[in-house]
Amino acid sequence: MNSSKKGWTISIFIWIVTGILLLLILGTVFLFMYLRASLVPDEKEMEKATEQAEQYLQTKYPEMKYQISHISYNSEEQSGNYDYAAMVIDIETQKSFMVYENRITGKMEDDISIQEEEEFLKQVKPKIVSYINQKFGETNEISLTASYEVGGIPSLNIGLNNNKEELSEEMFLSFINYLQNELKIEHAYVSIQYDNGNELWDTSY
Repeated sequence: MNSSKKGWTISIFIWIVTGILLLLILGTVFLFMYLRASLVPDEKEMEKATEQAEQYLQTKYPEMKYQISHISYNSEEQSGNYDYAAMVIDIETQKSFMVYENRITGKMEDDISIQEEEEFLKQVKPKIVSYINQKFGETNEISLTASYEVGGIPSLNIGLNNNKEELSEEMFLSFINYLQNELKIEHAYVSIQYDNGNELWDTSY
């Protein structure tokens, strides 16, 4: 009797383990199929992205001679603000840019302004570094980055050593005035912080 009961218990255990293994295998297969499908662009969506880009370009840049080279698919939903983007080449300048539907706003936009902002910030950064070194002394780091979003604002983060002259409100506002009126950076987030983190000056304008 005990032997029969023991055998029955072992059989149940084997069935349970087998069932768990099957569930794990099936779950892995379904997960693999889902991930694989999410990495493959939808042909209809690619056609839609091409048509939307054509309409957008004809409306916003009617004089531009362009060529749509291909459609870029962004498979990472948490990255970027588009799913499908038309990669466009300006035939006259040979510069490339993207046209896409913003997944957040649902509006069509391009990244020409973002590229122009990046180029502009590269040009003015040496002047900012020179100003900081003259007014505040040498810094630990200066980071000037574009917004990477249409309508966003660039960020300027500056790290100062503890032994530098302490900032005053007048010095900080003079720096903001320099950025806005002399360098023509119309909008930005500016942060100046000592490396011990005890003092922080920041503002958005």
